[in-house]
Amino acid sequence: MDELFDLSKKPIDGGFGNIPEGTLLKEANKVPLFMTELPEEENDTLAALQSLLYDGTPEEVAENFKNQGNECFKAGKTKYQDAIAFYSKALDTNCKDKTIIEACLTNRAAVNLELQNYRKVLTDCAKALKINPRNVKALFRSAKALYMLDKIDQALDCCNLGLEIEPKNKYFQLEKQKCIRQKEFLDKKKREREERARQELERKKVLEKAIKERNIQTETTSDAPDSPNSVYLDAETQQLVWPVFLLYPEYKESDFIAQFNEEHTFLDHLEMVFEHRAPWDIEGKYTPKNVDIYFESASQAFGAKPTLIKVGRKIPLKEVLSHRKYVVRNGIPNFIILPKNAPFTENFLRKYK
Repeated sequence: MDELFDLSKKPIDGGFGNIPEGTLLKEANKVPLFMTELPEEENDTLAALQSLLYDGTPEEVAENFKNQGNECFKAGKTKYQDAIAFYSKALDTNCKDKTIIEACLTNRAAVNLELQNYRKVLTDCAKALKINPRNVKALFRSAKALYMLDKIDQALDCCNLGLEIEPKNKYFQLEKQKCIRQKEFLDKKKREREERARQELERKKVLEKAIKERNIQTETTSDAPDSPNSVYLDAETQQLVWPVFLLYPEYKESDFIAQFNEEHTFLDHLEMVFEHRAPWDIEGKYTPKNVDIYFESASQAFGAKPTLIKVGRKIPLKEVLSHRKYVVRNGIPNFIILPKNAPFTENFLRKYK
């Protein structure tokens, strides 16, 4: 081995003496000082160096690991995980000195606070406070972690406990003020949510009452689709405004009317819908005066076959929805539109006879 590092020999072909460079690096990697990776084979020198880390009493070993953790923490973000590893090693040494254990727990909590591992912070701080209930560092770090988890009341409790121990501690004072502001903000948001919920509940009650007063039957099925549109009661006119589907079974097409006032007639909307010929209406059959409107009646008995009921174009929506055989399913009335005197219409109507 000595000849590998005999600097009196001149390098030949990039190596020392007659030793190729590859061999030199391979041999150097066996020396712990120059190792770039852990060896697969046992290395007595490395094992001896590693054993030095655990040389001494558990308290001395724990103190050593704690100090190394402190150095890594001071070194910055790139060494935070190493710091946690050293503090964890210190806590695994069976050390009986509670002061060292307490310090390692609060220090590891400090690192995890920087890493935003807030629940781990609380776990370590709780253990430290069990050892020493007057540990202001553990209380302060608990307060900061609880704040970030939106547990503001508990964070305030930690601040108050800290201020009982150190009344003039400016860090606790600032953290407490921050918690108070956040609590006021969250309380305001909560009141706003509750008020919105109250208003929504009241709106639903008023809406249900209006529907009931009109004798409109409704039904919600288990497979009801989500819809951004729903019936509402116009605050100014006190009239119901419904979303409505117009179905064209001949072409398997449909139109959606987002706001169909209950006092409006079908003709009012058909004139707008058919103002321009639909791309699928090749023959131009679908015009306001050349179509009939139907709805499928609700079955009056189990297993009974539904029927189609014709609706006049000039009848307001309100009258149709109040019909004893009409049921609004899943909040959206729908009506079938068929062209007059068309073969498809005759065949379609025959299915309901």
